[in-house]
Amino acid sequence: MRKKGFLNLKLILIVLIIVVLVIVAVFYVKNSLHDQELQSLSTTMLQIQAKAKVINERNKVNNTSDYIGKDITEEQLKKLNIENNGKVKVLGEEELKNLEVTETKPNQDFVINYETEEVYYLEGYQTDNKNIIYSLTDINSLAVE
Repeated sequence: MRKKGFLNLKLILIVLIIVVLVIVAVFYVKNSLHDQELQSLSTTMLQIQAKAKVINERNKVNNTSDYIGKDITEEQLKKLNIENNGKVKVLGEEELKNLEVTETKPNQDFVINYETEEVYYLEGYQTDNKNIIYSLTDINSLAVE
């Protein structure tokens, strides 16, 4: 009878160890996917920023003000907490294709301020402490941490 109790205890310990290993693996995979998503978003936004710099330089050389994107709405300006200087544009799928930014998800919209060259993600990115951040500067500071 004593041996049977010992075998049951061994079985319980083995099951507990497996459960702990599964929990650690799930946590690791979740954090890894979270980090990959953040890096992907940051890379896309950096591509947009680089394209905006090229457009700004081209406009300076040609003495024009041709900016790619749709006009931003008041609601979007309030959401991002920015002011419209006439050089703030929304980039949807079509505009991103024109800029040759291909690594985006469907219906993923960005905002570019051509004057400051700051890029914003309209959906926002939710941090671990449930804050929502929109700007490339804030997202990059998260990616570095």
